[in-house]
Amino acid sequence: MPINPPNSDPKRELARKLFDATLSGTIPFIGGHLAAIYSVTHPAKGEQDVKAWQEDITALVNDLEQAVTYISETIVLSEDAAYLGKWISEHSTTAFSEIFNYDQIVEQFPNASKNEILEAVGELELEGMVVVSKCLGKPFSHLVIKHKLFETFDPIVFDGVSPRQDATVIAEELLNSDKGVSARDLCDAQGWAPRRFNPAVEIVGEFIADGRKSRPMGQEYSIRALFVDAGERTQLRRFVNKVRGNN
Repeated sequence: MPINPPNSDPKRELARKLFDATLSGTIPFIGGHLAAIYSVTHPAKGEQDVKAWQEDITALVNDLEQAVTYISETIVLSEDAAYLGKWISEHSTTAFSEIFNYDQIVEQFPNASKNEILEAVGELELEGMVVVSKCLGKPFSHLVIKHKLFETFDPIVFDGVSPRQDATVIAEELLNSDKGVSARDLCDAQGWAPRRFNPAVEIVGEFIADGRKSRPMGQEYSIRALFVDAGERTQLRRFVNKVRGNN
């Protein structure tokens, strides 16, 4: 019996997000705020393929369900992997330093076979959403969750939330400051909980060298302060422009 219960369809939820983005003209060809969803829906095969894909969806604009079905059929994740990814997003309390261990996952999905669980985990690993920690005596010890999983599934778990869009807010704060950015100050200003902040700051952190990222000291933020040099400022500006469609 599969992991995915009959009353849940995360692939269609992902598809609906992309359909809405297509109609609004914000389909993320390169780096837009739905880029992580897009990467598991239609892996880039060149600009011409992308254009044809978008035209096919746009032609179905008057039939929402047909369009969503068309998109969901292009998603490379299986129903099991999509549901597992969504479940992890829903049950992550900090999106930072959490692990989901093998026994916990097996207990959560008692009707699924061990092979079905392993294949779903393997798909998420292949897409760069989790790191699988191996051990003796079990198929795996635990999963470490990467920010791409939250980029992909948070937009369908939390209304109006996109870690990639949030990352542009953090990046803009860095670009407008000459003293760096404090996680606590930024969260207070934006009204964000650490759960929302952490996936976004991890995206920004990929552009910044370790020596300019202050890692936590018993705090709930995955990065508690950031500073940037000249080259990193340029990368962040390009990132913001890509996500916001300014270039």
